[in-house]
Amino acid sequence: MAQNTRYNIELFEPAAPRTASTAPKIRPKNSRPELKVLEKPRMTAAQIKAQNARSLRNTLKIIAVAGICLFFFAIVIYSTLQLDEINRDIASVDQKISIAKSEKVRLDMELDSIISMDKVEDYAANTLGMSKVQDYQVVYIDLSSSDRVIMAGGKETEDANVIKSENK
Repeated sequence: MAQNTRYNIELFEPAAPRTASTAPKIRPKNSRPELKVLEKPRMTAAQIKAQNARSLRNTLKIIAVAGICLFFFAIVIYSTLQLDEINRDIASVDQKISIAKSEKVRLDMELDSIISMDKVEDYAANTLGMSKVQDYQVVYIDLSSSDRVIMAGGKETEDANVIKSENK
């Protein structure tokens, strides 16, 4: 085996068989491992029937799970649509409320302008012929003195209890 300074050609040569060695045999890199064909044992009719039943059960389980998932997906979509519709209704009612509030403010201002004190005084003075009360027209009543009762016959009494006793 020749040694080349540039290439180690021995690596490409087949290895010599070793005898009485405990080291594992090294296979050449370009050799393929042996392939063994294993035959599957033939299944009986009962085994085929059981396998078909398992396959059918698994298929039905997959279909059931898919149906349940679709059902829940449909529920989520439906509830989202209902929520959107309710939100639109709420927005519409909120808009109507704001319109009603602005109308109330407008009507309150209109009422205040119609029933202002200046207009009431003007109406009373010009249309009804009334005038403001003067100081000399005010009469004060003093209720600190004792009560007097004047009856129809000209009788006068100081106490209301006397009238009760006379009527009996």
